[in-house]
Amino acid sequence: MRLVDLLPVLCLLFRPLTATFADDAYHIDFHHVLLGIPQPRATFLHRPSATSKASLLYTLSNRSVLGAVNPRDGSVVWRQQLGAGNGLLRPVFGESIIISVVNRTVQAWDAAEGRLVWDWTSPDEITNLEISQYDGGGQGIYILTQGEGAKATVRKLSEHSGGLEWEYHDESGNIPRGLSISAQGLYFVASHSAILQGSKIKVTTLNPSDGILLGVIHLSTDADLSDDDSMLTLESTGFSSLVIWSDRTLKSLRINVLGTNNIYVARLPIEKDEPIGTVQISTSATKGGAVDLLVHCKVRASDKTSHSAHLYHFDAVSESLKTVYHLPSVQGPAAFSIAIHDGNTYLVRTTKRDVTLFSSISEHHLEQWLLQPKFHSPSTSAYDIPFAVSEVVVREKSSYGVRSAVLHSSGDWEMIQNGENLWFRPESLSGVVAAAWAGTDGPRSPTRELKTESHSHIAAAYLHRIKRHARDSKSFPQWIQGIPDRIAHSLFGIEYRSQTTGFQRDSFGFHKILILATDSGRVFALDAGSNGKILWSTQVSVIGKGPLWEIESIQVDSDIALIRDFGGLELQVRITDGIILDNQLSSAEVDLKTTITVPDMSGSALTIKVKADGTVAVPQRRRSGLEMMIVTRDDNMAIRGWTLATSEPVLAWAFLPRPNERVISIAARPLNDPVASIGKALGDRNVLYKFLSPNLLIIGAVKVDTSSASFYILDSISGRVLRTLTHPAVDITQPINCVLAENWFAYTVFSNLTERVAQNGAVTQAATKGYQIVVSELYESTLANDRNPLDPASSSPNLHPRAVDASVHDNGPHMVSQTYLVPAAVSFMTVTSTSQGITPRSLLCVVPSLNSVFAIPRAYIDPRRPTERDATSMEAEEGLFRHEAALEFDPKWALNHMREVQGVQTVITSPSLLESTSLVFAFGNLDLFGTRIAPIGGFDMLGKGFNKIQLIGTVVALAIGTGVLAPLVQKKQTDSRWKGT
Repeated sequence: MRLVDLLPVLCLLFRPLTATFADDAYHIDFHHVLLGIPQPRATFLHRPSATSKASLLYTLSNRSVLGAVNPRDGSVVWRQQLGAGNGLLRPVFGESIIISVVNRTVQAWDAAEGRLVWDWTSPDEITNLEISQYDGGGQGIYILTQGEGAKATVRKLSEHSGGLEWEYHDESGNIPRGLSISAQGLYFVASHSAILQGSKIKVTTLNPSDGILLGVIHLSTDADLSDDDSMLTLESTGFSSLVIWSDRTLKSLRINVLGTNNIYVARLPIEKDEPIGTVQISTSATKGGAVDLLVHCKVRASDKTSHSAHLYHFDAVSESLKTVYHLPSVQGPAAFSIAIHDGNTYLVRTTKRDVTLFSSISEHHLEQWLLQPKFHSPSTSAYDIPFAVSEVVVREKSSYGVRSAVLHSSGDWEMIQNGENLWFRPESLSGVVAAAWAGTDGPRSPTRELKTESHSHIAAAYLHRIKRHARDSKSFPQWIQGIPDRIAHSLFGIEYRSQTTGFQRDSFGFHKILILATDSGRVFALDAGSNGKILWSTQVSVIGKGPLWEIESIQVDSDIALIRDFGGLELQVRITDGIILDNQLSSAEVDLKTTITVPDMSGSALTIKVKADGTVAVPQRRRSGLEMMIVTRDDNMAIRGWTLATSEPVLAWAFLPRPNERVISIAARPLNDPVASIGKALGDRNVLYKFLSPNLLIIGAVKVDTSSASFYILDSISGRVLRTLTHPAVDITQPINCVLAENWFAYTVFSNLTERVAQNGAVTQAATKGYQIVVSELYESTLANDRNPLDPASSSPNLHPRAVDASVHDNGPHMVSQTYLVPAAVSFMTVTSTSQGITPRSLLCVVPSLNSVFAIPRAYIDPRRPTERDATSMEAEEGLFRHEAALEFDPKWALNHMREVQGVQTVITSPSLLESTSLVFAFGNLDLFGTRIAPIGGFDMLGKGFNKIQLIGTVVALAIGTGVLAPLVQKKQTDSRWKGT
């Protein structure tokens, strides 16, 4: 057999090439599932049921999120978003439920699954929660509420149904402090108001079964009672209840067995002049009705902080107080926690160096583990440890196991088990209020380098290039070492981790940097292409007005991020490492509303101030005018256009809404909104020209008295109202959003109409009650192949003020609109972005009720889809199909797939280096989610299903076959020539 006959057989050894792209879900995206910063009085380890052998870590965070975390790996087992406000969380021992309180609502949750069992709403705010831990007529849930005029009420709820069983009212005007229950009764503790002489504690004893008053005792404390609720602790031993408080000097403790008049004093071994920062009291009931008291003292001296602990034992039966031991002070951050195992109390001390276990008998440690080097995010800093919760397991007689959930002052949470870091949760990422994209090249990108050389002298350019090559050569050995790993990753899909830290440049532009700012005053940098890895974190030392950081804007220029807040703070943060280069707190102007940064004639940044009345202030250093228009909105809902063509800003036009109308949303075209085609090709090969103007604005306004919504399309240069759409009978309490891109715009409303309505200049069709998305396209003419440009003079800037009437508009572009009924409210909308604008844009919608972000393909919301008929062959060639009034959210459109993305409020996009792909990042009060989307598929990138090994093998086989067959063919040709002669 000749070798040429074997060639088909050799080709069969390789599988056919496939063009099927594997699903990239959970590979190209990242999701930071967050709970918020855990609260010390609402975080504990608890077994979800009496038969469960393992505990779950429960917490109620500062974001009012109730969640259960698996202590093994840190994954969220379940979570529930509760209402905003202060919260309480308590376990019900022996039952499979936990009880949460937020504001006025009490809720019982299944501890294993997070399912709501029952809820009850109080008429007043709930300040305390107590759950009985013993059998008898007192079983139930007790809550303490405070109404107007310091009127307190004690109520009992059924732990099985949440029904109200009884209530007791206290109208004495005393300040309620808490509840405690024991076998002796239910105790309501209050203190006299500050207007009375001295300070006293009032203890009211109630019958737990029916709420009948049993007695009242007043405890004299003179002026020793601290105003801080954390200084007063209530503890039940089962046999009796105790109240423990610290005096104002924080040098001693006072203990009282509720129901008696005796007060016991425990002196803390602290020097007379030693400054005490805080005192934390922790208690644990032991066997025989005794209580172990742990007093954690934090002492601050100059820049140093030390922590000490003191353990006391109080026998409630004999009413005796004994000092067990005093642990010496440790320098640096530390946290103390109490753990109970088989009725024995253990003390766990956690520092930045070690974890130490003590018993409740001796100050000699039982176990000590040195902490391993930190492996978690750079956002964690160990300058303080607010609190920790621990669990102790006795393996053998002298062998112990300890795991502690430690909260760092940065807001990050980690689990330490026997000195090893099990997991880390970056809860400090919650509460992102602003975000911006940044490139990975920084100031030394190839484009910038070449541009610098092209504008330099030939000698300077040559020297600059030599320096650039010398600088790049430093990373050449590392690049050589990474070649095998990159080849293995490309051919076999083996995970490849770059040895470089920080930025990673890639050929597709996926490794862009996200600059984030949280309301707690932290700035982060995340790598969008490395599963949202935290590159660095910086705590801002100066925060603007109010308890939360309110960010005005984040602007990225080269390798600098400029962050402004509404308190006058301006930060310049270096993107490469998070170092704050400049931190300026300007004098806050009362009437300052916002600032705008624009380039001046020389190309440098120029900051323009916008005041609350909508006027513009330009710095004096500007010498000449700018061909630029600035649009502002004042507090009276008036929108103004200012031209900077002269030395001073000149009011060009003013848009005044109709009477009793309020502007609620404004949208402009994105800064990166390239247009690849100026027209739309029709099925008959004609062209419908788009109305493309970079100066369009869409203004959404509502009229409260008539419950109507109006949307105005405005030319921001001339102030002309091009189109107006009005919707009557709109629920103005529902989200109303709008978005504008290319030649089309979309907005959302909730319509209450249920009959056919004809509107002037708006969509005329059968109105359906529900959530609606209205999509409109603008064209230059109703006729194909007709440009019909608007009057150029009408678009020129006005140097004299011109009032714009919202009810009158000139003949504008041709508009085609369509309405779609969607199943849920959309809280935010934006569009995808690509580098050239060739790829059709998808509409990104945030749906809070579904905890999802949907990407609706452009074809499904095309307003030119035929109504009440099938598409013709010409329309089908354009990609149009029959219009359906109801637009269901297809699960395939959900960018988060099966994940639940909670608390998302805003979505930002950025183009990648591939025209097919857009980067998407969603953020808000809680979760962070990032992904990349290809609206019409990755047509310019090979998918994961592409077999590169087969391609290489085929090329090699063809090369070998060609090499083998070439001499044979040449010999055959030579022989045929000889035979021919």
